[in-house]
Amino acid sequence: MDNQAVWETERGILVRVTVKPQSKERRFVSKVSEEGITLNLKSPAREGKANTELLKKLAKVLGLSTGQMSIVAGHKGREKTILLVGVSREEVLVKLQRSANT
Repeated sequence: MDNQAVWETERGILVRVTVKPQSKERRFVSKVSEEGITLNLKSPAREGKANTELLKKLAKVLGLSTGQMSIVAGHKGREKTILLVGVSREEVLVKLQRSANT
């Protein structure tokens, strides 16, 4: 768990991400590695706008509803941990990797 980007717990799957608010990069998922996942956001890191965009776009990529995910750490920072419910670790990794490669 110490240095994994995606790991399983009793509560669900935890995903460690680094976000880049106000990114000019068009691709949402820019990097997927064992250490972490880098995501590009158009929204500024103000008034929760970036967090809202993060959850909506991640839900779309993973085929989940926003109700199946929540930010459990890093609400105000660039490093965040997101809890996902109703999906397997393998599904998450495959869908994120696919999105990064398109």
